[in-house]
Amino acid sequence: MIQMKTEVAMKNFSIWKKIAACVLFLNIVFTAFTTELLTPSVSAGELTMRGMGFGPALNIGPGSKIFNGGSLSLLSDYDNRQMLSMILQDKDGTLVVIDGGWDIDAAHLTEVLRSKGGHVSGWFITHPHSDHVGALVQILENPDSQITIDNVYYSLADPAWYEKVEPSRNSMVSRLISALATLPAEKLHTVQKDQEIQLGQIKARVLNNPYLLDVTSVNNSSVAYKFFLNNVSILVLGDMGPEAGELLAAERSAEDLKSDIVQMAHHGQYGVNQDVYAIIKPQIALWPCPLWLWNNDNGGGIGSGDWKTLETRKWMEELGVKVNYCIKDGDQIIY
Repeated sequence: MIQMKTEVAMKNFSIWKKIAACVLFLNIVFTAFTTELLTPSVSAGELTMRGMGFGPALNIGPGSKIFNGGSLSLLSDYDNRQMLSMILQDKDGTLVVIDGGWDIDAAHLTEVLRSKGGHVSGWFITHPHSDHVGALVQILENPDSQITIDNVYYSLADPAWYEKVEPSRNSMVSRLISALATLPAEKLHTVQKDQEIQLGQIKARVLNNPYLLDVTSVNNSSVAYKFFLNNVSILVLGDMGPEAGELLAAERSAEDLKSDIVQMAHHGQYGVNQDVYAIIKPQIALWPCPLWLWNNDNGGGIGSGDWKTLETRKWMEELGVKVNYCIKDGDQIIY
């Protein structure tokens, strides 16, 4: 009896051993196959499951591209300065530009736009600081830019307000107003809170009217836009500071703010507070800052400056952001 049980046990063990060997073999084959599948020759900017490990929120699979033929480009600065220049493109070629950077960034922005056809369906302005609208002014003042712009979207305060709160920077506001005036009136659009704008397959939602505050006034007057491309949401905060961030969080629902991708406010330092980013719950963070700002380095090494970038970077790590794209590494392109 004992011998019979032993023989049965040995047969069962043999069967399970064969099953285990089969599973191991299939696992090796599957691993080899998926490794090959997930390691195509792709550019550094392509978002794949292999590189980023995204969860279901972005609804992507191995080797997939989240914008379905479209792209998001976060352009690098010309000479080691903070700035914001972003381009969205849908799969049919519709172009949307956000801000654009300094006047000295106009050449690179123009080159990129020309490579994409040079026809901008919509240009969105967050606020009229030189590191955001200087390039647009330069392009509008240059009749040979070969860039055509169908629509410009913005919300500016009365010029007297800029003169009052930041007189040293008011010249850029005046230049912007004059440059915009070179376009036909039907191309100029003052946006309002809750307005939705459809350009090709790109949708924009205006989240606020400018907050006209007494502290870091023009930065805090930034208009926040939530863009949608292939059902992926991109929240642009401009240079909103803590005060504007709290006002935005108070008047918008969590669903309004929740976004797959967020542009880090005020170049990643002294922008909106951590609690606002916690509501946004981004999977991807876009950092429009050069290396010195990324490292809070005033020349004495990492952490030697008085900027808040390192603190903000820690916030995003704690919030579980999957990947950071930063212009310190050159043009950042997500497909």
